[in-house]
Amino acid sequence: MNPPHIHLASGQAMIISMLVLGALTLTFILIGNLSLGRAAQIHVAMENKTLSEAAATACAEQAMDRLGRNAGYAGNETLDVADGDCHIRPIIADAGTWTLETTATSSGQHTNYRVTLSGIEPPTISSWTELGGF
Repeated sequence: MNPPHIHLASGQAMIISMLVLGALTLTFILIGNLSLGRAAQIHVAMENKTLSEAAATACAEQAMDRLGRNAGYAGNETLDVADGDCHIRPIIADAGTWTLETTATSSGQHTNYRVTLSGIEPPTISSWTELGGF
């Protein structure tokens, strides 16, 4: 016995084809929107990281300036800089080197710098590194 053949009218085949194409188009649109949304989140996170880096850098520069003007400057203060607040941790002085540590946060993006100076008049930077945390 031969299986029965299904005969679709030309209008039914067209409707089914349009539904399949419509579903595929909708899927591609949704995937594109999700990708754009994720790209926007990444862009905002990068912008906030740049702001926290700028604030931590400004803090380190302030600490170097204050230390150059006053060798007894101890740090351990919070400063208000253009890109937000930053914190200068206590300065560690040891045998002609000074270690400054600064931290800043912008919308959840953290930046921590450790700057080692081999001289303070004028400030001579031996190293400047970003740390994951203190």
